[in-house]
Amino acid sequence: MAALLLIRHVELALLRLFGEGLVSGTTHTCLGQEYVPVALAPLLGATDMVFSNHRGHGHYLALTGDAEGLLAEVLGRQGAVCGGAGGSQHLYTGGFLSTGVQGESLPVAVGAALRRARDGAGALALAFVGDGTWGEGAVYEALNLAALWRAPLVVLVEHNGIAQSTPTERQLAGSIGARAAAFGIAHHRSSTSEVTELRAELAPLLEQVRSGGGPLVVELDVPRLGPHSKGDDTRGAGELAELGARDWYRARAGASEERFAAWDAKQSALVDALVAEVLSRPPSDGRARAASAAPRLTPVPPPSAPAGPERVAENLNRALHELMAADPSVHLLGEDVSDPYGGAFKVTRGLSTRFGERVRSTPLSEGAITGVGAGLALAGERAVVEMMFGDFVTLAFDQLVNFAAKSVSMYGRRVPVPLLVRCPVGGRRGYGATHSQSPQKHLMGVPDLDLYELSPFHDAVPLVRHALSTGNPSVLFEDKVLYAERRFTGDTVDEVLHWRLDGGSALGTAVVGPAGVERPDAVVIAPGGLARRAVGALRSLLLEDELCVRLLVPARLYPLDADRLAELCGRAPAVVVVEDGTPGAGWGTEVAQALHTRLWSVLRAPVRVLTAADRPVPAAPHLEDEVFVRNEDIRRAVRALAEQASTERASAEHASTERMSAEHASTERGEER
Repeated sequence: MAALLLIRHVELALLRLFGEGLVSGTTHTCLGQEYVPVALAPLLGATDMVFSNHRGHGHYLALTGDAEGLLAEVLGRQGAVCGGAGGSQHLYTGGFLSTGVQGESLPVAVGAALRRARDGAGALALAFVGDGTWGEGAVYEALNLAALWRAPLVVLVEHNGIAQSTPTERQLAGSIGARAAAFGIAHHRSSTSEVTELRAELAPLLEQVRSGGGPLVVELDVPRLGPHSKGDDTRGAGELAELGARDWYRARAGASEERFAAWDAKQSALVDALVAEVLSRPPSDGRARAASAAPRLTPVPPPSAPAGPERVAENLNRALHELMAADPSVHLLGEDVSDPYGGAFKVTRGLSTRFGERVRSTPLSEGAITGVGAGLALAGERAVVEMMFGDFVTLAFDQLVNFAAKSVSMYGRRVPVPLLVRCPVGGRRGYGATHSQSPQKHLMGVPDLDLYELSPFHDAVPLVRHALSTGNPSVLFEDKVLYAERRFTGDTVDEVLHWRLDGGSALGTAVVGPAGVERPDAVVIAPGGLARRAVGALRSLLLEDELCVRLLVPARLYPLDADRLAELCGRAPAVVVVEDGTPGAGWGTEVAQALHTRLWSVLRAPVRVLTAADRPVPAAPHLEDEVFVRNEDIRRAVRALAEQASTERASAEHASTERMSAEHASTERGEER
């Protein structure tokens, strides 16, 4: 009874505080639905993981009893469970996580369930969703994966008959039970609002999931007595009165009038006092309470040296083999990644044979498998997700941007999410517009999402290990034309060009050019897929145009180390940045802007950005060739910019000479007088 009343009075207090202007943003209360988490709480163990939604205050309170941390979080005061960064919709404690995007947490819950199944201790993952969430595609992708893998997942649907302001029957065709049945998933429906009765119904069902019975969908018919959020309730007085008649609070939850009144007064006073005390505190500083700190990532053992010359695909395959052999927490997910196929570009060949269920071929569900990877990472594992083609990463945008990246700091602390999404990108394979894009720019500028690009100069073994050791989710772009090419080894590209990795770091920028040149005539900056074309241009510029040009090939695209990149330009008067993305708001413009602000006193011409043409990639080879940047395009751009820089320098020197002459003449006239 105490838990029921605590939730009721906290929710009433939040609505009152919102009306007084003390709660910012929004707040979604669970008035009338409090009994659901209260019935569930004793059935869940310390090793279970619970995922909640925007209407999650009651879930959090029933499982933790932490009214102080919740109130401080929503009010933005010290002692907030997530430091005030999460607010009403984003709460995290280690065993509990809520997020405000509908359906988003279901694939993540599948990943957490897989982690618990691997332990073999009977733990499960439970995800709360509403009836309105069943319009989201992520729900069905997640159910399909959970059923295929018999994951210990419970999906608990609080069916309150209305999604914000639209009745469920106007937006949900068929029934939730039939949808569960379509995936072969057990379904249970209940209308009771009595805690003991509901707990008795659910106890054996959860035990069946724990013992390997596969996923379960529980549908509970519940009354939502309050508005969706704030005051946006469009229901009539008659409908609300009918719902109120089902309220457990009105029925006194089976207690006598006197006992209920005493308990109710006690909880009301407790919450009022707590609200007053929390409001007296200073504002939160954005840091979560120490009690919610997550375990640190264990270090990944160092990689071995390559056995000999490798092609880029072989190097990447070795990186995955060594990583999974060294770290049993690493999982690999992707479409057709298992043997004997081994992935569309054969990068995952041999992995499933060697590592069994840690390698999973998945359905065509890019969003869901990225979410599963994030769930594994959140649960303490590491995950590598392969997009068959990088174009399809847009289908995983929500999971990458709204969940994986934001989770690192959205909950008021550094929540490690060691997830690496591999994306084969670029054209020149005749695959056409939907399989040949370079989508890097669409993921630029996302906080806590690191972007890398593989090149023939960089070893994938330390790169992959590094990406999975930072705690940030990351994306590795791999130009498809590189897979069959050999990596550069030693310190020479050919008889005239040398190269090194900046700082000797395996992740350092590759610096390529003629040996011994301190101040080059120009600098070309290009990511990995363009490295070969840029090298060809450098060679022609040196041997035919007598221009000493330096090439910089960074391994990390974002966050951009602009200061170091500017230093590596070596006071060159001209810079050309090249990428295979389309014009506008791209990586190249980001680099150009950064260099302009740092090198404005050195540059004699504006930084030039070369991109692919502003249209989809055609399938016909001759048309495709017209879209992408070619060796000769780079050469022409550098030559023109170098000539412009030379002219500007000569003009500046001439102006300086004339100014000095004028000053000298003026001095002489002064002496004559």
